Amino acid sequence: MHRVLLACALALALPAQAEEAEEIVGAGGTASDQSLDPRGTAPVVTGYVFEHPEIFAAQLLWGLAHGVRLLGLACAEHGDLTAAESWVAWQEREQPQILAAGRLLGRHYFGSEDVPPDIIAAMLGLKPVLALPAKMLDQACTTLPEALTKPRYDLARFREQTQEILRRGVGADPVEILK
Repeated sequence: MHRVLLACALALALPAQAEEAEEIVGAGGTASDQSLDPRGTAPVVTGYVFEHPEIFAAQLLWGLAHGVRLLGLACAEHGDLTAAESWVAWQEREQPQILAAGRLLGRHYFGSEDVPPDIIAAMLGLKPVLALPAKMLDQACTTLPEALTKPRYDLARFREQTQEILRRGVGADPVEILK
């Protein structure tokens, strides 16, 4: 069952959205400080919003999920099906949090909840692909299944802790998020 889901996830995650994102944000894969919305009209501001804890927490969550996604895809392409299947299972488990963050960020950047994930990633300046030397990729793929069971990758917990730390403001220990 997980192999079927992995195949579906790979098919959906790769080419189509990358082409659309490239049209909007340019061949470099990240947006400049001023970009056009998907309809090519209003300029939107890119980057992180430190002064709004809910949006900033969604941005951080999106970055974490995006990094896991890139690693999961890289592991699948590298032939590590155990790592790729753990990513698919994690993605299924965390999908409500990822979708909620995507809707919030879509509204923030474009006034629409229907913004492709690659475009949101580009608006945050996140890389479109993971490029690691084979040895590093082997190590990362080997540790991915266990890592995804750690509390740090529970995205509901991550969002709640991040928002709490941001609400506390100055003097808060941001390292708490990483635990």
